[in-house]
Amino acid sequence: MKNTFIHQVLGLTLSLTLIFACDTQEDTEPAEVFVPSFLANDNVSALNTRVTSSQGVAVSFSVNSGNNVSFTKRAEISPNTINGQQLSATGVDYLNNNVYVSYHVRGEGYGGEILTFDVSDPSNPNLLKSLTDTTADFNDIMIGQHRGNIWVAGARDIYTSRYTDTDGAIATKIGLNGNDKLPKSTATWEVPLASYSASSITRVDPPAGQSNGRIYITSGSRGGLTVVRGNNENQVYHERSVIEAKHFDYYDGKGVFLRGNGDGTSSIDIYSLDDTFAYQTIQIGFDVTYLGKNGVEVDGDYAYLAMGDDGVVMVSLTNGTVEGVFNPNGSGFTNAVAVDDDFLYVANGADGLFILDKHSLEVKANYKFNGSCNYVSIKDNLIFLANGDSGGLIILERN
Repeated sequence: MKNTFIHQVLGLTLSLTLIFACDTQEDTEPAEVFVPSFLANDNVSALNTRVTSSQGVAVSFSVNSGNNVSFTKRAEISPNTINGQQLSATGVDYLNNNVYVSYHVRGEGYGGEILTFDVSDPSNPNLLKSLTDTTADFNDIMIGQHRGNIWVAGARDIYTSRYTDTDGAIATKIGLNGNDKLPKSTATWEVPLASYSASSITRVDPPAGQSNGRIYITSGSRGGLTVVRGNNENQVYHERSVIEAKHFDYYDGKGVFLRGNGDGTSSIDIYSLDDTFAYQTIQIGFDVTYLGKNGVEVDGDYAYLAMGDDGVVMVSLTNGTVEGVFNPNGSGFTNAVAVDDDFLYVANGADGLFILDKHSLEVKANYKFNGSCNYVSIKDNLIFLANGDSGGLIILERN
């Protein structure tokens, strides 16, 4: 409106001069860089009021495994709240006896936490530090190279960050302090990504002769897969746009990227991890879950896919065929999976935790608790379960 008025009153030459001057001034303004920071709480006494010890309560399973599968519930950690909204656990990673957990707000709004605790005594986990952010969600977490950083994938309120090249999806790198390995209160950097929310973040060792890990980040609807250098987020090795990016995992030189096709099917891309980023695509006749987690676990020559109301889909990475499907046909959705030497652990929402033979997918046990099993992670003999209804983090120990 202002330019039209100038044109009418002062003439074309003057208006173009003013517009040019205005544009030049705007172009010379330095770009504003958003620097995320956190509200830190390291009051151990206050933090540990969130811990409820279960005093070695034996877990009751609804299926008699006959294979000496038994677990003991050791403790539960209650969730934090931000702006009156309860947080839910979304990811777990480990460094020695320290456990790092990411949290986000379920549904509308933003709120995230990174919680660190010592699990030397699983019955009495010692909460050490909490970092909270009122303008971000954290959906996944991992330990970085040299064990000196943690990384989180998530989303940030774009009106706070003022990023212009994202609808909210972010990845954030946070340093760890020296020997205590507690996260610092500020981020080393944060990178905006395509889409509304980043769903998974995974560090892959560098190829032979190279330095610094490759960080694989998936970012949901209208997003894709982004691979950056571990110590330089501006060095992008690989970037793809897809309809619905879900999760990435790898094992023994094979990376698996799960994505939806938008037509009721999905695909996995089996990546070479040698910086060529060549991949082979396998289409699967099962759809991903809209706004669901759809976790992936790669183990040997198989990929286990958490496919929501379609259950677990087991895919051979050598011949590209679906080798098995597990679906309890209950009221829950398969959100995440994890494997150890013997079993496949399935976080199946309202149906609880299923423990399967990882080859035959035969049910060995089912632990159904008062809530929703939204995530599962394994460290040695410890099993971490995210209770989506209460927001609590349940710690089990395999006997």
